[in-house]
Formats: sequence, C-alpha cells, structure tokens
Amino acid sequence: MTAVTSRVCAVDWTTAGRVVSQLAAYGHRADFLATRLAGEALNPRDSGARWCSSVMLRELSPMIGRSPA
Repeated sequence: MTAVTSRVCAVDWTTAGRVVSQLAAYGHRADFLATRLAGEALNPRDSGARWCSSVMLRELSPMIGRSPA
C-alpha cells in the first residue's frame, strides 16, 4: 500500500506510509488522492496496484467530495 501510494501520488515513502496508516488525517486531500488512485485502479499491468488502489478508494469514499475547494 505504501509503495503504490508513494509512486502514484508522487510522495516520499515516509509520507506515503503516514497516508496509508492515518488516512483520515489526509481527508483534506481526499479528492487528489482519489483521482490518482482511480487511475491506478485501471492499471492493466499490475494487479497488486489495482487491488491497493481499490482498497484505498474504499477507505477514502466517505471523504471524497468533502475536500475544501
């Protein structure tokens, strides 16, 4: 999860680890994260990345659309 988040969202490993373990704390970035992860959820070359992205999107779903404009 950390590796996919780091790569897809272009953040360092430490930040990605915090996003994964404390997702609610990043609710203000839910729209950004969801946009990036949605694209990766369709990656035909990496089933692991699709799974990780789908799990993250499921966890983000209550927060999507509530980010400040």
